Amino acid sequence: METFLHEIKKVQDQFTNEIDQIAAIQRYFAHIFAFENLDVLLGNEEPITEPFLLDKMVQQKRGGLCYELNGLMHLVLRELGYPVTLSAATVWSDNGWIMDKTHTINLYQKKNHLYLIDSGSGNNLTLQPLQLGGSEVTSPAGTFRLRRRETERGSIVSEKLSTDGWTLRYAFYPVSVGWDDLTRIKYLIHHHPDSPFNKKLLFAKTMEDGTMSITNDRYRYNKKGKTETITFNDNAELLTMLKEFANKSVYDTANNYVTNGR
Repeated sequence: METFLHEIKKVQDQFTNEIDQIAAIQRYFAHIFAFENLDVLLGNEEPITEPFLLDKMVQQKRGGLCYELNGLMHLVLRELGYPVTLSAATVWSDNGWIMDKTHTINLYQKKNHLYLIDSGSGNNLTLQPLQLGGSEVTSPAGTFRLRRRETERGSIVSEKLSTDGWTLRYAFYPVSVGWDDLTRIKYLIHHHPDSPFNKKLLFAKTMEDGTMSITNDRYRYNKKGKTETITFNDNAELLTMLKEFANKSVYDTANNYVTNGR
């Protein structure tokens, strides 16, 4: 953890403003950690704890899902002196709400302003904190904003600009949750029939020039609204593409999943 924090401090120290510092850390996370669900597919049921996250992500150099990526972000920001709190949001899809309160996020309060810090949304990362009621934010993943709006699942909503206007991403109440909530979410993501992550491989990243994702079936890359999709004919093509974007640890784990399954 000490070496990892040293690297992050070098990124942080390039800026003096706290929000800019957090944004730099978010960009660093997006660069080194992938959004990937291999532990779900391989049945790793270990509870989410600080030692677990440090071993999996810092030592093994793996990625993870929201409860892992934002869990580690929480540990890092707290260690650096930012008084962030964990909270839980409910994701919205075209078919309605997805599994109540199963998206882990971080909240940060500064000078009566509330900020959302989310490094666990794969190819939908803002790469900087979203201020409640503040200006919209644009990243390679699109344009986002954070607004007050009463819904069945929360009083604050994260929205993304689409061709049809502002679309709902998720909603939450600004209420802190305990560390054990990450294990609760992990269990549901692993076992709930409505979980979007326990059925097939997903590897996704928000990069400097666009976003990408890989599933069992295809590779997809999006840059400035233009999308390229490549369909895989077999697992060999999947692994070849994954090797191009994943580090060795993630690739080896994916190879284990594809070759041996559970």
